[in-house]
Amino acid sequence: MSHSHLAIRHLIRQVEEYAARRPSGRKVPEWLAGFVQHAAELFEPFSGVARPGFECCRGDDRWEISIFLGKTEHVGGPDDGAQSPVNFSFDIHGLSRLFDVVRSIRWNAFPDVGVCSDEPIDLSFLIAEGDVQGEPVSLQILAGPPDGAGPALKRYDDGSYVTV
Repeated sequence: MSHSHLAIRHLIRQVEEYAARRPSGRKVPEWLAGFVQHAAELFEPFSGVARPGFECCRGDDRWEISIFLGKTEHVGGPDDGAQSPVNFSFDIHGLSRLFDVVRSIRWNAFPDVGVCSDEPIDLSFLIAEGDVQGEPVSLQILAGPPDGAGPALKRYDDGSYVTV
């Protein structure tokens, strides 16, 4: 794998665990799990490693999915306990090829976050909407994990990583 993020098997396990926790008991369809996996492979961290995460729900008329790279928590050393987001690029052209039909791809950017919040947050995200295997899908690619997501990785002072 040419990507420097951790193996996608963690994302697959997250999809399976998510399906088991769903109160309705409805499983995430296999085609949707595959779509999320392929979309996560389009992240390319600028340095180090990263672990993708996602949130998924069935809306009234479509599947709504958010994917992101989780933060890395530093363990040991002068930055012990600090959590860092991951800088990355994302292959938008590759994303468009995952859809059978692309209805729209939009970038939403809020550089003046003072209008929205007093907290320094990044509200930039990409939304791609279209059909996958005949089902309407709305996919958000977030610049960072949503609030409360917690770290995805721990990086030790010796340079090793473990998943959280």
